Amino acid sequence: MAGCCDPSGYRRVFSSAQAAKAVRNFERKGLDGTAAPMIAALQERGIFGSTLLEVGAGPATALVTLLEAGVARAVAYDISPSYEKVAGALLQGRGLQDRVEWRTGDYLAADDRNDADVVFLNRVVCCYPEMAPLVDAVAARTGRLLALSYPRRRWYTRGAIRVMNGYLALRRVPFRVFVHDPRAIAERVSAAGLHPVASGGTATWEWRVWER
Repeated sequence: MAGCCDPSGYRRVFSSAQAAKAVRNFERKGLDGTAAPMIAALQERGIFGSTLLEVGAGPATALVTLLEAGVARAVAYDISPSYEKVAGALLQGRGLQDRVEWRTGDYLAADDRNDADVVFLNRVVCCYPEMAPLVDAVAARTGRLLALSYPRRRWYTRGAIRVMNGYLALRRVPFRVFVHDPRAIAERVSAAGLHPVASGGTATWEWRVWER
């Protein structure tokens, strides 16, 4: 399976109401516990004037943060059509809309995948049933810095995700969450010619930044 999953599942899980709530939380408390340190690590490597590709941009909270941190232009993908309006309002409210090309759809289904200096995916790899096509695609398009976050492969994380997926199945929602092997992710990124320069995480998530 080259792409992700049924967009109708995304629409039900990642709704416009959830997107609006995420923006309110961002405006009150800032970014989540993975996006914030990932972006800080990117800033330490230097991102001023860079081009950005974000896959799974969601409500655009990380996107506006990266643009305000010095990224010059960005291409952003999100598979859920529910997020585009909310993200657009956030970008417009901060005067950033002219620096972003927003694309609704599965990144792996796109015909014209852009290269970018910086590539950013926060909590996106876990949405794909097959890790390799996504990681290979974004690593190949990375000019300099690649930032990824994904669930830790621990018993309690796997258990929680099994419960979540079971609940989604009962509701007949086709969306699922996947826990991929972090070592296999790192091996694929390294095979693309990038080396790790920063890492961190929370109890349930881990993130890494690689540089070419």
